[in-house]
Amino acid sequence: MALTLGHTEFSSIQRGTGSAKSEVRSANGPSKPRRGELQDRVAQQLRRSLMVGQIVPGQPLSLRQLAQQLGTSPMPVREVISQLTAAGVLEALPNRSVIVARMTRSRFIELTRVRTALEGMAAEMACERVTPKLITQIEKLDAQLHKAIESRDILGCLSSNQAFHFALYAASQSEILPGLIEALWLRAGPFMYFSLTDPTMQWDASAHADILDALRAGKPAATRRAIERDIATTAKSLLNKSSVFRGNLGPMAALHAE
Repeated sequence: MALTLGHTEFSSIQRGTGSAKSEVRSANGPSKPRRGELQDRVAQQLRRSLMVGQIVPGQPLSLRQLAQQLGTSPMPVREVISQLTAAGVLEALPNRSVIVARMTRSRFIELTRVRTALEGMAAEMACERVTPKLITQIEKLDAQLHKAIESRDILGCLSSNQAFHFALYAASQSEILPGLIEALWLRAGPFMYFSLTDPTMQWDASAHADILDALRAGKPAATRRAIERDIATTAKSLLNKSSVFRGNLGPMAALHAE
């Protein structure tokens, strides 16, 4: 079953993560979180929103709006935005506004090649260390994903898909790969949103069944190939959709360009 849905509003950024203004409990009752803790929470929430495609390439980020939605002051948001801009995840425009970095075809092709190599390696290592607990966890996340597909819940799909992949990569027990893969998803995640919004793109997460079969059978090479196919299928569809690479257009303009 293919999934084709409309634009996700950024106002739902707090779903599943809690508000950044949540109070830290102490022996004497609630107290305000320290600056470093608050900034870490803001970074965690904003990074997750990027990885699951909740905010998309070309989408402008309002400092005040973000602070309000995250339940914090502008200062920690400004610091996190500066860090993500320096990392190339966000893009500063000449008018001093900030947008989610736009994607070019060449950048996406390179990004896909690197993702394929690293995520394939992590999946292979995870299978080498597979446990019944991991299989159960992956099965539950896959069930959540298919439920979201059936109910046409775009945020649920994006969130469950990200959770599925990162649970697998964490199981690799690598000290290096999960951090590198997260850095890649910060760039790829926003762009993946477009794979769910075009009726010509058949997104049904079918490769996940092959991943699970390979894990159950304890076949690391097959697990790697299934991950590689999962990445390649989405990439191929997006590369055939020229309008999503039009860097001079905002997200809504790109979606309705054709």
